Amino acid sequence: MSEFDNLKRSYTFAVQFLLASNVGYHKAKASNEMLHKFYENIVENSLYSDMDKAAMKLQLELLKEAFSEEIRRVYNVR
Repeated sequence: MSEFDNLKRSYTFAVQFLLASNVGYHKAKASNEMLHKFYENIVENSLYSDMDKAAMKLQLELLKEAFSEEIRRVYNVR
């Protein structure tokens, strides 16, 4: 699943770039949501089995939640 690992790395890099760019809390939060949907659609349109897709989407959801927490921490939002 190295393709999926590359996808997760790309998602991580995009969020790190957002945080480094200091775009503001609301824009970072909205961008994380948009990126999550984008990568989820890539997985959904892939040729993996439905079971593999479900596992990948779960991992993406966990990443999104971790990034959401990081965004809240960086912008000191509770």
